[in-house]
Amino acid sequence: MRTVVVLALACFGLGTAADARHLHLRKPRRGFQMRMTPFVIPPGGDREGCEYLVAPNHGPMDVSAFELKVTPGTHHFVAWEYLGKDHDPSHFWSGIRYSPGCVGLGPRDSFGTTGNLFGMLSGPVRLQFPHGVAVRLEPHAILYGNLHLHNYSSAPIHSEAVFNFIPARKGTVRHHAQAFVVGSQQIDIPARGDAALTAEWHTRTDLNIVNISTHEHHRGTLVRVHHIDAAGNDMGELVVSNDWEHPSVQWFPQALRLGAGEGIRFTCEWSNPDDHPVHFGVTTEDEMCFVGGYFYPDDETVPVTGPGCLPQGAGLECFAPKLS
Repeated sequence: MRTVVVLALACFGLGTAADARHLHLRKPRRGFQMRMTPFVIPPGGDREGCEYLVAPNHGPMDVSAFELKVTPGTHHFVAWEYLGKDHDPSHFWSGIRYSPGCVGLGPRDSFGTTGNLFGMLSGPVRLQFPHGVAVRLEPHAILYGNLHLHNYSSAPIHSEAVFNFIPARKGTVRHHAQAFVVGSQQIDIPARGDAALTAEWHTRTDLNIVNISTHEHHRGTLVRVHHIDAAGNDMGELVVSNDWEHPSVQWFPQALRLGAGEGIRFTCEWSNPDDHPVHFGVTTEDEMCFVGGYFYPDDETVPVTGPGCLPQGAGLECFAPKLS
């Protein structure tokens, strides 16, 4: 089920194989750089590659910034972090394997122990967390690099990702952020028609929202997100995206408090020019309706969950009931 939360930005201006094969990203002065092994996507092909990687950090690292560069046209990049107990390298895989969301790869306990470390990305992008907030990276963290691209061109493409982890200054971090994803699978867009979906989700515990964004695929025309109280009353608009390729991102330098019982209401809209209906799915030709970002809890020692949420190593991955 982790495939359903791979938030993506589908771009269709693809580069050449030669361009993608030699991606360069300046190495950070502090921190480290990693990259995925390139893999080939044939003309008209759709591949979601996964690679087992081990970060070089000897101790825990508070990541205050994350930089990414990927092959133009990338649908999504996600860095999953495996937080299970099995660290035997022979129980993981080598090279590139193809699986949506890397589901079914790695040790048997991967499901429910793997967290979305950095996602919602198609690059090039830099995530810079507010002062005092960072994402915790475990020592020699086991990562699943996850890169998805649909090749709409007539030539093969070498798909690649290179990324930097940049640490916060010692003694500056007060809160550790976790990723959240809330969405709906109840998508039904008629052939040559329009559709809209509204859903809402309420948290069971106090959350502090660091940033918030949205995600649809190429038929998406709008996502609107509002803060609501426990009774569903509107407490204000949080973010609006009317460009599916470049969704809006709202950062909160002072975290937005989402009290227990409060939540978010979101509306997604689509326009379908094709002669067949479209539903929820993980391919570039399916559709999605998601709200995502980062939060930190008041008590980092207590796992956070809520209605419709799936087991995660860290963070929230939840589905909300459709209202209309």
